[in-house]
Amino acid sequence: MIKNNKKNKIIKPKTLKKGDRVALIAPSSPVTDKKFEISIKSIEFLNLEPVIFPTCNMKHGYLSGTDSARAKDVNDAFSDSSIDGIFCLRGGYGVTRILNMLDYKMIKNNPKLLLGYSDITGLHLALNKLCNMATLHAPMPTGGWNTLDQLSLQSLTDNIFTDTPIGNAPTPFGESIDIINHGKCEGIITGGNLSLLTATLGSPYEIDTKGKILFIEDVDEKHYRLDKGLTALALAGKFQDCKGIILGTWSDCCDPDLKDEDNLTLTQIFNEVIAPFKKPTINNFRAGHIYPHISIPMGTKVRLDADNGIVTFLESVTQNLK
Repeated sequence: MIKNNKKNKIIKPKTLKKGDRVALIAPSSPVTDKKFEISIKSIEFLNLEPVIFPTCNMKHGYLSGTDSARAKDVNDAFSDSSIDGIFCLRGGYGVTRILNMLDYKMIKNNPKLLLGYSDITGLHLALNKLCNMATLHAPMPTGGWNTLDQLSLQSLTDNIFTDTPIGNAPTPFGESIDIINHGKCEGIITGGNLSLLTATLGSPYEIDTKGKILFIEDVDEKHYRLDKGLTALALAGKFQDCKGIILGTWSDCCDPDLKDEDNLTLTQIFNEVIAPFKKPTINNFRAGHIYPHISIPMGTKVRLDADNGIVTFLESVTQNLK
């Protein structure tokens, strides 16, 4: 493992172009044959060349392969000089089991665009922190990129194929940003899935929020579990350290078996756990387990205007190396 040097400038992988070779890996849960076929079509839809790594067709219980096999795919994809980008097929569970098996020194010396979300948050955290490498929190190819809504597709391709900062994130039609705490700030964006943020606390891959803007989302969780996860971050000083907070959409997070008087709403949880830190905070930013899905260039500078509910991406996730 290499030590993080906070003074190092963020490393950006190269901007992809049509015809580039992209490694497909499954570092978490396995994919079905149907989802695998959809992934191939997704890559070809963007005129990229899919390179199939072993874990795409492996299964080890609820994992896509043994820990050693999944770690090997990640290491091999980064070390292979013929590979231009690395796209994860799905999340699920399993990335945390291989974080201590990755060759971070080698990865730092061979930067490539890593794409994924959900359980892939573990890789975002590790590569952002230990390699100072920018990564892309974005829809995965199993979602069928040829069927994406225009907003999601534009956000994805703008990040993959250009080195121009995206600017203001779009607000999907019919959606609105909820303002929890007013204020404005700028900083490097970090974060991802709440379950992974709490699962890595106390480890070398624990999220560093000092002076940063923290993004958090989750899916299909009961309110008390979200409360528990957010409280864990609060106790660990993550809200105190950060400059601002962007909350996602919390898709399918509910407690259908509880009466209203026996539960807390998400708004109550946010107001009681997060709002007291008085950091600029918004909710319902469309990224994560939801469509339209805005891609986030993790490890790059972002401006949060919580007075007007605007997130501005100030840097690209890639750089043109021509």
